[in-house]
Amino acid sequence: MRIALLGVGAIGSMLAANLAKTDADLILYGRGAHSAALASSGLIMTTPEGELEHFSSDRWVVADSEIIEPLFSCADVAIICGKSNATPALAKAAETLLRPRGIAISIQNGLGHSERLVGRLGRHRVLAGCTTHAAMRVGPGEVHWTGRGAFRLACLLESELTAGDLRVMELLELLDDSNLNPEWEFDADEMVWQKLLINVAINPLAAICGVRNGELLARPDLYEQALSAMLEACQVASAEGVDMSYFDCDAELKRVLEATANNRCSMLQDVMAGKVTEIDSLCGEVVMRGEELGIPTPLNQQLLTLVKGIEHSMNTT
Repeated sequence: MRIALLGVGAIGSMLAANLAKTDADLILYGRGAHSAALASSGLIMTTPEGELEHFSSDRWVVADSEIIEPLFSCADVAIICGKSNATPALAKAAETLLRPRGIAISIQNGLGHSERLVGRLGRHRVLAGCTTHAAMRVGPGEVHWTGRGAFRLACLLESELTAGDLRVMELLELLDDSNLNPEWEFDADEMVWQKLLINVAINPLAAICGVRNGELLARPDLYEQALSAMLEACQVASAEGVDMSYFDCDAELKRVLEATANNRCSMLQDVMAGKVTEIDSLCGEVVMRGEELGIPTPLNQQLLTLVKGIEHSMNTT
């Protein structure tokens, strides 16, 4: 099976390293110094246990995001790992790289990404996905896998793709062989919202305060703010008809923070690098959907405003 990883940042690099341990053919699609390092010298990954692993550049093909025509229609699966603001470009790249029956999966933070893929590829070629693995990019060609989690997949409503599809079965086997802990879920909306709740709780506060995930758990004041924003977003999910009755926000937030205590979340990494964050796809989506449903979301609105203020200050300095 040939797998294309689109958007090879921290999570994409961690996936590449683990999938490189299997017999999958890999295409890495990105740009910048990190992608150049992956193409020339390969990748060095530090595991959650502190072990160093090196992966040769011979293990994959790195595709320049500006020129991908030579790889037209060659991939069986495209996993979109890039930032939410790159979704339109990555969806177009997936359409170019995939074979006629190839499968696309978005594991990006936020809502609405699978729907963009459906618009290009059709519902019968798209799976919803998310991951709770945590990773940090520490330099060109270097990534730290900071927390083990799961790689979760689900079919969209009325999708022809199920866990019994031969292509999906082969992908699940590869993910299992690479120790990425694949899990098949039966409710895509519930799965994506659960990940969004975690992101809403952790990412904005960690970015605003400049702290690693574990600090949110260590400081009761920050933890209460994180949990409150999460519970507020959960009300919006429930109002949309998503069954959240079995999701224990408090217990799940503590579990994720403990598992990723040493991680700098993706939003903090973006702020430190002076990049645009994914706040619009996280708190922004909660606020927008809350307004449509008549549900007040002052905590998410505050986090949205503060992070947008940080972005504005970065762009004006």
